[in-house]
Amino acid sequence: MRRLAMFACSFALAAAVYVWLLPQSLALPIAAIALIAAFVLGFFRMDACRRARLCAFGLAVGLLWCRGYERIKLEPLRALCGEEREITAELSDAPQETAYGCRVEASISGGTILLYLDCAPEELSLGDTVTLRAEVIDVSRGSGDDENLYYQSRDISLLGFQRGDGLQIVHADGVPLRLLPKAASVALRGHIDRLFPDDTGGFVRALLTGDRSGLTYRTRNELSVTGIAHVVAVSGMHVSLLVGAVMLLCFNRRRLGALVSLPVMLAFAAMLGFTPSVTRAVIMNIVLLMAPILGREEDPATTLSLALLVILAWNPWAIGNLSLQLSFGAVAGIFLLTPRIARWLLRLLHGDALKKRFPRLYALVRAVVVIFSTTLGATLLIQPLLAKAFGVISLIGPLTNVLLLTLIGTVFTAAVGVLLLGVFYAPFASACAWVLSWPIRAVLFLVRELAKLPYAAVYTTSGYIVAWLVLVYILLGVYFLPKRGRSSPAVLLSCVAVTLLCACVLSAVEPGDTAVTAFDVGQGQCVFLRSGDFTALVDCGGDGGDADGENVARKLLMAGHREIDVLVLTHYDTDHVCGTAQLLSRIDVGELLLPELPDDTDNRDRLVRAAQEADVPYRFISADTALELDGATLSLLMPPDTQAENASLSALLCAPECDILITGDLSQKQERALLQTHELPDLEVLVAGHHGAKTSTGEALLARTAPDVVLISVGENRYGHPSPQVLARVAAAGAQILRTDECGDITILR
Repeated sequence: MRRLAMFACSFALAAAVYVWLLPQSLALPIAAIALIAAFVLGFFRMDACRRARLCAFGLAVGLLWCRGYERIKLEPLRALCGEEREITAELSDAPQETAYGCRVEASISGGTILLYLDCAPEELSLGDTVTLRAEVIDVSRGSGDDENLYYQSRDISLLGFQRGDGLQIVHADGVPLRLLPKAASVALRGHIDRLFPDDTGGFVRALLTGDRSGLTYRTRNELSVTGIAHVVAVSGMHVSLLVGAVMLLCFNRRRLGALVSLPVMLAFAAMLGFTPSVTRAVIMNIVLLMAPILGREEDPATTLSLALLVILAWNPWAIGNLSLQLSFGAVAGIFLLTPRIARWLLRLLHGDALKKRFPRLYALVRAVVVIFSTTLGATLLIQPLLAKAFGVISLIGPLTNVLLLTLIGTVFTAAVGVLLLGVFYAPFASACAWVLSWPIRAVLFLVRELAKLPYAAVYTTSGYIVAWLVLVYILLGVYFLPKRGRSSPAVLLSCVAVTLLCACVLSAVEPGDTAVTAFDVGQGQCVFLRSGDFTALVDCGGDGGDADGENVARKLLMAGHREIDVLVLTHYDTDHVCGTAQLLSRIDVGELLLPELPDDTDNRDRLVRAAQEADVPYRFISADTALELDGATLSLLMPPDTQAENASLSALLCAPECDILITGDLSQKQERALLQTHELPDLEVLVAGHHGAKTSTGEALLARTAPDVVLISVGENRYGHPSPQVLARVAAAGAQILRTDECGDITILR
């Protein structure tokens, strides 16, 4: 009986209940009930009662531990909270630049606070002490609040926002001993940046340290789409590769390699801040290396449970950490499912016969099967988490891992060697880094090309895909239930494939000849127009930047639109264009149409560069332009005064029985001027100007066009959009109001 595993799982269940569900006042009574149950069960000798007693004891200890952790460590930190308090903290990490200054983790009263400061990152160093007046916010309770739980799962209990200019900095004479691992991590990242070229240094930094700040959003997304993002989230694979490199340097002498690996692994984990995934991997590798030396067997379930117990004992709120959930789920999937999948695949490929006749070919086939099975086994247990957190289900992931995992492992080991070499002779190490950059570029190129393949991934933006995922796990549950006469795995795979095909087809079915969709992009605008086979997107921006462009791209892909005819931008405000570059990298756009309007930012130049990189033709619209479609017309109307504030291009789609007008951020004055120079038809749909600001969507426009529906693309904002005046004007005009902040994506069909 795996007593440690049962106790650890009960302890973890107690932590989850305490963090997500249980009111603080009920923790001690329930713990007492569990202890009484454990005591009573001790009088019974049956195995089931013994297991139940151990589980009850683990639950009680877990609840008591969580309550004690909160009482001793967290409640004193809450006393520091307030709207404006003077605090003193010691910086425990390197500062990171933000839009208004920098943010940095710091130690305060035995806990960790994340400070948002008004100074530049260059003014601060690791170990410095800062004194300031700040608004201090408590995030320690969590209790299901995803944002707060995110911080506390990383052992950050407080947030501090500088108030006023009185920041005092006392520079440290040197790095304190306890911060040496962090200093080493900062030095390592700088060492990588010095040795490797700009286009590959970010990947090496992510591969070795998990720091993905050097990767573009596009690259991170492509890694996710192709199912290989785990290589830049330092985890068990990286620790195992590090141990392998140490073993190689020790000439595979097991005892020597184990003794050298222990401090190396601990130093590596300390440099990365003992993140849950790395801590789990280090503990499991320590047990794996030491078990033979100590004459003990290594049991995967017990080892995994021990790692979980250690992490949660250090911080019970770590149960809410996504990397912990993914790491433990993936390892559990590898232990439980990978052997079954590998055996089935080898039988399918006639492995026994192949081994006898072609042993070398068998070794290659077996290596491929192991990588494929490992990827599939890990993915099966964590895919629901990935779908919920990232909205992506990579279908090409197993193939990508087969193609690239060995190469990436080689790059990791070689990069470690280059960095060690750089300590002794930097010029030669730089030359080696230049050579190593070519296989890195090959990896990034293959990832980019694989991500472009049709249905490389499917996305939970489609309700049909969500339903398919639920059905898949129901089928898996039924398949793995103990029973006689179980059907062949081929039958299961066929059911999964057929239902996936049905989900994709249903997602792409488009009723109606004409449609307008206002995508929910927060405080921004992105409107999709379809008339027959013609498709257009008007604006592509929001408050999420590249993420909004990716979100729109996923929705278009799941709806079967791998290409659109034109992308029209009404003006260059960030909330209308910030997702364009990412969209261009994911969707084939026939032509990008840009207004010949002034731009006081560099958005216009960035859009041109993005179009050139994506090989998308573009042109500037300086006069009214009509695009003749199959039975419809898309008219692009220049504003009467191109120098006016909020001047915007207007887009008018005239289709049979459906006229749609989008005016960007056009003001009421500009709307009236537009009405004087253009004959606008009665509208079925009007997209409110400037997200419902009171300066747009005036009475004159509403009276002339008499829209049936007014769409307002708006999100949480500090401007008061949509204004009560606009809502009143639209209501007085007799039009129906639909808002993306209330309805999400809004689609109107004709």
